[in-house]
Amino acid sequence: MSWSSTRSVSPILEANHYLGAVRRGVAWHDHFGVIVVGPPTSRRLPVAWCEIVRWCITNKEPNAGSRQWAAFAKALRRARPDLTTVVSYSDPSAGHTGALYRACNWWWAPTWHRLRPPPTGNGEWSEGAAQSVKDRWIFPLAPDVVRVPLLLAKDESILRRIPLARYAEPGGVPFKTVFPMTGAGAAS
Repeated sequence: MSWSSTRSVSPILEANHYLGAVRRGVAWHDHFGVIVVGPPTSRRLPVAWCEIVRWCITNKEPNAGSRQWAAFAKALRRARPDLTTVVSYSDPSAGHTGALYRACNWWWAPTWHRLRPPPTGNGEWSEGAAQSVKDRWIFPLAPDVVRVPLLLAKDESILRRIPLARYAEPGGVPFKTVFPMTGAGAAS
């Protein structure tokens, strides 16, 4: 288990992660795989948070992901005691159900895009490549008084229509209650 540069784990990510290698952040590499974290990309998130840029499990042992996460979270708390929250996003369009986050006790914190997709879609990062809705996940490392105000959907009509979508701590939003894991179009 060790911290390393993103450059040193690039071959692993290129071979095993659907998005490939990344240059930003710092990598954690162990026998389970690679986790890359960096500053949040959203301008709305505080500097006391970090974002998972890549999480690539290469080991087939049972519970590899949750075992890796337990070791990583412990090491992150030691290395960066100033961090309060880790944020990550799963991509349902890529088949990511959020099962790993739920197994590791992450909290689902939906963005307003998940609760009310904008009429214009999610935009395009490149010509003809529309973005799909992502699910946001939160892992609290330490108490943080700004977490609830930042993650609360600021759309009262959504909160009236889906009261269980109101972010609160501990535990975030009851993901399975808001979006049951059955049927087509289930949120991931």
